[in-house]
Amino acid sequence: MDKDSGSERPTTDGREVWKVHEGEHRESGPVHVIMTALFIGIGIVVGTFGSLAVPIGFVSAFWPGQAVQAVGAVWFGAWGIIAGVVFPIISNTISGSAPLPVSLAYIPGNMVQAGLAAWAMKHFHAHPSLKTRRDWIIFIAFGVIAANFVGSLWGSAILLTFGLITAEAWPIVWVGWWIGNTIPGVIFGGILLKFVSPVIIDSKAFVKNWWA
Repeated sequence: MDKDSGSERPTTDGREVWKVHEGEHRESGPVHVIMTALFIGIGIVVGTFGSLAVPIGFVSAFWPGQAVQAVGAVWFGAWGIIAGVVFPIISNTISGSAPLPVSLAYIPGNMVQAGLAAWAMKHFHAHPSLKTRRDWIIFIAFGVIAANFVGSLWGSAILLTFGLITAEAWPIVWVGWWIGNTIPGVIFGGILLKFVSPVIIDSKAFVKNWWA
């Protein structure tokens, strides 16, 4: 095998990152439980800060928690999705941004906000370290813009259903939510994936499939 081609390909080819090689044994373990708990803790701090820092009624104009949701799922698969669903419930309670029944109703939207980035990166073989322009486009288009489109649409509809906002206010709340999640998602999510992914990929915690 050509030494140069063998050493360079994995650094830029996302397909190689997600591929489970012959003889490679992967299974869920304590490290994944630990990382889930760690990301729940990080998400609680970041999510609470975002909800309190720039509040607009029941939503935030700048909520960096979505970056934690997306990045966690890209790195840790279903474990990251679990963290991305759990921590908003707790951070909403701490910040007082949503009653518990509303936070529970947010769960489907939070699953999308967390999981769509991971699905897209795996499906389209994008590199978690965002090595190419294509990788950036996939992450931003699916993991940030589309994910938050769905999440904000669902969340604002929940607020409307619970009578916490009026029909007239709903479009403004929806767009504000979408933008408030998207901007920090691109900024912080991009930075974390670009500079921290190389360390995560080389660790036992990195999930190639969904659970291991």
